Amino acid sequence: MNDLEKTIAQAFRLRGKSRLNRTEFTLVLAYELKWFTPDESKDVIEAALKQGMLKEEGGKLIPAFNVKSTEVPRDFKPGKDILKEKSLLEATIELLETTGLDRATILKMIEEKEKRYGDLVTPETAALVVAKEKKLSVEILIDDTYCQLLEH
Repeated sequence: MNDLEKTIAQAFRLRGKSRLNRTEFTLVLAYELKWFTPDESKDVIEAALKQGMLKEEGGKLIPAFNVKSTEVPRDFKPGKDILKEKSLLEATIELLETTGLDRATILKMIEEKEKRYGDLVTPETAALVVAKEKKLSVEILIDDTYCQLLEH
């Protein structure tokens, strides 16, 4: 469980709700917890949406994990680095970019791989397969991959 997940859990726990609008979420992080500025709080929302930790439905943010079972230490305070955490897909794409391929080509290769497997694999899995086919070492992504498998 990473700091972004703990941050999200704490915001929802503090409000005692299962759904928050963007303003409520921002107010909790910026003014109640005093962990981030209002702009940084908005960035936390975007990072969480991008990483699939939050979903947005009908103007409300909904955690994509069990907030109640997430352990948040009493003295927990996230660092600004949680805004820099990358999704597994993004990390794999960046790894593939080291081969000299451009992003558009990489995304097309990932999409083709998904279709080849009848859409039975996630984009993240397809990206890892493409990386292995390009003889890239994906060992640095193992922890992220394992965590993602446990979440699904």
